[in-house]
Amino acid sequence: AVLGGLLLAVTPLVRDWMLDTEIRNAAESISSGLNQARAEAVRRNEPVMFALVSNTEPGKLDNGCRLSAASASWVVSLDHPSGQCAQPISATTAPRLVARHARGDGSAGVAVEVRDANCRNATGHAAVVFSGFGRALPDPAPLRCVVIRHPGSATTRTLHVMLNSGGGVRTCDPAATDARDTRRCL
Repeated sequence: AVLGGLLLAVTPLVRDWMLDTEIRNAAESISSGLNQARAEAVRRNEPVMFALVSNTEPGKLDNGCRLSAASASWVVSLDHPSGQCAQPISATTAPRLVARHARGDGSAGVAVEVRDANCRNATGHAAVVFSGFGRALPDPAPLRCVVIRHPGSATTRTLHVMLNSGGGVRTCDPAATDARDTRRCL
């Protein structure tokens, strides 16, 4: 009876921990993709695009590959990736994919929304192009804040992946309010 009571008490905590892990996995993946696109643009000294893209099957990118401001799947490419995400990683074959990630592994249940630089209003922007200097180009209008949460739980945290105009990427926690907390969103 005591063991059963303990299991009942711990189950919600374990569930929230697992959902928080999915949120963290998605935030780390998107942050990593943005940093990889920026580094690739500097290395090649040419524009490189990071784009959030749709996928119909978890864990797999297909050629549907529409820009989607509500997806945790992404590609890094030298050309516009629309309709070509299933192509192999290649420096010569369009869309000249550098890297890709399909939502599903460790972040299947997350909800993603792209918002403005203040993380307040949805924008619908799903891509950013980095210049050879690593700066976010203004055209097309770049994504600035990706909000990642778990829609199935009110007790899990939300994370923001933010991109500044200089091209810097930062993951922060809007629930952190202490000025000394490095996780705090500015």
